[in-house]
Amino acid sequence: MLEYIKLMFLSMVPIIELRGAIPLGIAMKLNPVYVYIFSLIGSTLIAIPIVILFRNVIDYLRHKKYFNKIIRWIDIQIEGKAKKLKAVSIIGIILFVGVPLPTTGSWSAAALASIFKMRIRDALIGIFIGNSIAGIIMCAISLHLADNFKITSAIILSVVIITAIIIYYFYKKKKISAQKNQKANEITNN
Repeated sequence: MLEYIKLMFLSMVPIIELRGAIPLGIAMKLNPVYVYIFSLIGSTLIAIPIVILFRNVIDYLRHKKYFNKIIRWIDIQIEGKAKKLKAVSIIGIILFVGVPLPTTGSWSAAALASIFKMRIRDALIGIFIGNSIAGIIMCAISLHLADNFKITSAIILSVVIITAIIIYYFYKKKKISAQKNQKANEITNN
């Protein structure tokens, strides 16, 4: 039982989360059902304080000189799209968390929910359902790898790594572009 509790706490750690705890538990030859349940509990429970904490941090930064412009810009962007975001917010969080890619876990979803001013209940429902989906996918992949570590497993792992690299590249490119736009906006506003 202690191993499952350790996995639950491991699934609360940023970046590792459920996506790392499940393969580790299965590699340790633990019962996959309990590995899934304890990892899901840990990864979802940590979202509660994180959503609240991130909201408080954003509110705090809103009153700081250096961050006020950034937070105000985000607020303006969100307010313009608020109706669309509210309609797809839970689904968006479910899809974001449910696809088990790097940096798409509970921590990132909690940050997004805070930025988008989602209701806490909606954010937690989306994170829970997304974690459930990601956990099932990770269990299936981990069980397959544990049973048949052959060429198919290597191909699946390669596809996941290549996908993660491509997503990271586009994310970084978009982030750099956004920073350039922000600097240009600051220059024109001043």
